[in-house]
Amino acid sequence: MVQLLLKLIPALIFWGIFIYVIIYVNYPESLTQASVEQLLYFFIPLFLALTFTINLLLGSIIRSILISFGIIILLVLKTLDSLNIVSAGLTIIAVGLLISYFNPSTRSA
Repeated sequence: MVQLLLKLIPALIFWGIFIYVIIYVNYPESLTQASVEQLLYFFIPLFLALTFTINLLLGSIIRSILISFGIIILLVLKTLDSLNIVSAGLTIIAVGLLISYFNPSTRSA
Protein backbone atom coordinates (compact mmCIF):
# COMPACT_ATOMS: atom_id res chain seq x y z
CA MET A 1 0.00 0.00 0.00
CA VAL A 2 2.85 2.36 0.82
CA GLN A 3 4.55 1.62 -2.52
CA LEU A 4 1.35 2.42 -4.41
CA LEU A 5 1.02 5.67 -2.49
CA LEU A 6 4.65 6.56 -3.27
CA LYS A 7 3.93 6.00 -6.97
CA LEU A 8 0.63 7.87 -6.84
CA ILE A 9 1.92 11.05 -5.17
CA PRO A 10 4.24 12.19 -8.03
CA ALA A 11 1.49 11.56 -10.58
CA LEU A 12 -0.97 13.67 -8.61
CA ILE A 13 1.59 16.43 -8.08
CA PHE A 14 2.43 16.72 -11.77
CA TRP A 15 -1.23 16.57 -12.82
CA GLY A 16 -1.85 19.40 -10.35
CA ILE A 17 1.03 21.41 -11.83
CA PHE A 18 -0.27 20.74 -15.34
CA ILE A 19 -3.78 21.93 -14.42
CA TYR A 20 -2.28 25.02 -12.79
CA VAL A 21 -0.36 25.77 -16.01
CA ILE A 22 -3.50 25.38 -18.10
CA ILE A 23 -5.48 27.72 -15.87
CA TYR A 24 -2.93 30.45 -15.10
CA VAL A 25 -0.32 30.60 -17.88
CA ASN A 26 -1.16 32.83 -20.82
CA TYR A 27 -1.50 30.75 -23.94
CA PRO A 28 -0.61 31.78 -27.49
CA GLU A 29 -2.87 31.79 -30.53
CA SER A 30 -1.12 28.76 -32.02
CA LEU A 31 1.77 26.41 -31.32
CA THR A 32 3.99 28.14 -33.86
CA GLN A 33 3.52 31.49 -32.09
CA ALA A 34 4.35 30.11 -28.64
CA SER A 35 7.51 31.14 -26.86
CA VAL A 36 9.98 28.60 -25.57
CA GLU A 37 8.88 29.23 -21.98
CA GLN A 38 5.22 28.62 -22.82
CA LEU A 39 6.11 25.37 -24.54
CA LEU A 40 8.24 24.20 -21.62
CA TYR A 41 5.59 25.21 -19.07
CA PHE A 42 3.03 23.11 -20.92
CA PHE A 43 4.93 20.06 -22.15
CA ILE A 44 7.22 19.28 -19.18
CA PRO A 45 4.41 18.86 -16.60
CA LEU A 46 2.31 17.00 -19.18
CA PHE A 47 5.18 14.65 -19.98
CA LEU A 48 5.95 13.98 -16.32
CA ALA A 49 2.28 13.53 -15.42
CA LEU A 50 1.81 11.05 -18.25
CA THR A 51 5.01 9.23 -17.35
CA PHE A 52 4.11 8.74 -13.69
CA THR A 53 0.51 7.84 -14.49
CA ILE A 54 1.51 5.22 -17.07
CA ASN A 55 4.15 3.96 -14.62
CA LEU A 56 1.32 3.17 -12.19
CA LEU A 57 -0.16 0.83 -14.78
CA LEU A 58 2.99 -0.70 -16.29
CA GLY A 59 5.49 -0.63 -13.46
CA SER A 60 8.37 0.16 -15.80
CA ILE A 61 9.66 3.72 -15.87
CA ILE A 62 11.52 3.30 -19.18
CA ARG A 63 8.43 2.03 -20.98
CA SER A 64 6.39 4.79 -19.38
CA ILE A 65 8.83 7.45 -20.59
CA LEU A 66 8.79 6.08 -24.13
CA ILE A 67 4.99 5.87 -24.29
CA SER A 68 4.68 9.40 -22.88
CA PHE A 69 7.16 10.66 -25.44
CA GLY A 70 5.11 9.04 -28.20
CA ILE A 71 1.92 10.66 -26.92
CA ILE A 72 3.66 14.06 -26.83
CA ILE A 73 4.88 13.58 -30.42
CA LEU A 74 1.36 12.70 -31.56
CA LEU A 75 -0.01 15.74 -29.73
CA VAL A 76 2.52 18.05 -31.39
CA LEU A 77 1.77 16.56 -34.81
CA LYS A 78 -1.94 17.10 -34.19
CA THR A 79 -1.47 20.74 -33.18
CA LEU A 80 0.68 21.40 -36.24
CA ASP A 81 -2.06 19.79 -38.37
CA SER A 82 0.43 17.21 -39.64
CA LEU A 83 -1.11 14.15 -38.03
CA ASN A 84 -2.31 11.62 -40.56
CA ILE A 85 -2.45 7.85 -40.70
CA VAL A 86 1.13 7.58 -41.97
CA SER A 87 2.73 9.88 -39.37
CA ALA A 88 0.68 8.30 -36.57
CA GLY A 89 1.61 4.82 -37.74
CA LEU A 90 5.30 5.65 -38.01
CA THR A 91 5.27 7.23 -34.55
CA ILE A 92 3.56 4.20 -33.03
CA ILE A 93 5.95 1.82 -34.78
CA ALA A 94 8.98 3.84 -33.64
CA VAL A 95 7.78 3.89 -30.02
CA GLY A 96 7.02 0.16 -30.20
CA LEU A 97 10.50 -0.58 -31.52
CA LEU A 98 12.07 1.57 -28.80
CA ILE A 99 10.05 -0.24 -26.15
CA SER A 100 11.08 -3.62 -27.53
CA TYR A 101 14.73 -2.51 -27.63
CA PHE A 102 14.69 -1.47 -23.98
CA ASN A 103 12.78 -4.57 -22.87
CA PRO A 104 15.15 -6.33 -20.44
CA SER A 105 13.75 -9.82 -21.15
CA THR A 106 14.81 -9.70 -24.82
CA ARG A 107 18.39 -8.58 -24.23
CA SER A 108 21.08 -11.22 -24.26
CA ALA A 109 23.83 -11.14 -21.67
